[in-house]
Amino acid sequence: MNNIKRLRESMGLTQTGLADRLGVKPPAVFKWENEISPPKYENLLAMSKLFGCSMDHVMGQDTASA
Repeated sequence: MNNIKRLRESMGLTQTGLADRLGVKPPAVFKWENEISPPKYENLLAMSKLFGCSMDHVMGQDTASA
């Protein structure tokens, strides 16, 4: 499971707010969070910069615990 929703909410962003920051439509964020479709590389990179974490962490692929 990816961490997009958790990271978005920790920044106080709505799906629309995140979509606006990334230049995509809100349904795209919904699809990413519900794992209906993955984000494109450019959007994944932008989210990792926005959230201050790795792309692996955004997608829930990191296995190290904090």
